[in-house]
Amino acid sequence: MSSEYVSSGSIDIKKLEITSYDGKKQYNLMSQVMSFSVYEDTMFPVIRAEFSINDGIDLQSSFPIIDEEIINLEFSTAGYDLVNSYTLYVKSVENQSVSPGTKGKTYTIRAVSKEFIFNSTLLINKKLNEESHKLVQSIMKDTLHTTKNVNIELTKGIQDILVTQMKPFQIIDLIRKRAVSKKYASSSYLFFENKRGFNFCTIEYLFDNLKGNINDKIFFYDSAVDTDAKNMNSRNILGLRNVSAVNNIKKLATGSLNNVFKRFDILTGDIVETVYKNSDQQSKFKAPSDNPIGLNTTHYESMFGASAARTTLVPHSSHLPENFIAESLGAKHSFAAKVSQNIYHVHVYGDSALTAGDIVTIKIPQATGGVSNKEDRLVAGNYLISKLRHIVVNSTNSRKMYTCSMELIKGSYEDNA
Repeated sequence: MSSEYVSSGSIDIKKLEITSYDGKKQYNLMSQVMSFSVYEDTMFPVIRAEFSINDGIDLQSSFPIIDEEIINLEFSTAGYDLVNSYTLYVKSVENQSVSPGTKGKTYTIRAVSKEFIFNSTLLINKKLNEESHKLVQSIMKDTLHTTKNVNIELTKGIQDILVTQMKPFQIIDLIRKRAVSKKYASSSYLFFENKRGFNFCTIEYLFDNLKGNINDKIFFYDSAVDTDAKNMNSRNILGLRNVSAVNNIKKLATGSLNNVFKRFDILTGDIVETVYKNSDQQSKFKAPSDNPIGLNTTHYESMFGASAARTTLVPHSSHLPENFIAESLGAKHSFAAKVSQNIYHVHVYGDSALTAGDIVTIKIPQATGGVSNKEDRLVAGNYLISKLRHIVVNSTNSRKMYTCSMELIKGSYEDNA
């Protein structure tokens, strides 16, 4: 990190270049770009971006831009050495509009990672018979030929499935839904790309392994008196909004507190029952903090979670290898219900160190009507970045505004009373 002070929201764009697919033509897009955004999403397989273009030189037809181009983008938070580098392939040119007065043209270039382009060219017909993590590894390296890092969490059980006319990412998504973790009770697998590469892992894996790497990724809704002025400025929360509140009726009705999954053997007719009772088993779940508290009190759960609100039949055949799916579904279902509630959107000054899958801390003071040294016990704490958008607005040639928008999840409260 540079020791020179820079204002919050500043960005150093080292490269923003469009190149023809054969590499014979290059053009610096910076003077034509009004704004751009780079998206990372734990529920989407690749990184994607969009560039809003104000084309006053007829670049689209003279270059030309025909949806075959490559965009190379490199930027960092001003004053920091960490550089985000992306090689993205143009997917489409949309929202085209011509100004009658100036004869200029505006449009949006949408681009995605190379693997997404390759994925669209392939249809696979194949019998799969292997552990989930090995199947994902093989698809990424042997089918899509990615050279990026693929972070894999180990699974247990064998997937014995026939895929027909499916694209690689469709197969990975199918595997993701059926995968059972060797270590984490929820088996809440995600498959996504962030700046570190591709990731096939559970939400619990991210909670457990990254909560110790928060470092300075701490954001304040207001400025503490004893905080350094520079940090107060760069780590201020510009906007905070709850987008998914806790809904106990929904949790109860869907069996989040108590559910039963029955594995029915279609070969022998045997039924094996797995009961998930949240009050007994939720302590097995990992959280982004060291002192998590459940979304419901023990008294509430003993009253309304005593009996199963949902029973589900899962077909299986004993001639197939063991996949452990039926016994994992109760915990997976409950955990998914938790993390899909109490979700926040946070808008902060830009930071190129942030990436989807990271853990961050937000500090929110109590709403006391005055200065408070205590934090809001229902909101403040550690969260996982489930979605991230790097937003750059090119307002003038000398001033570019850089912010980040994050979706944050946690699935619990914290014991910070």
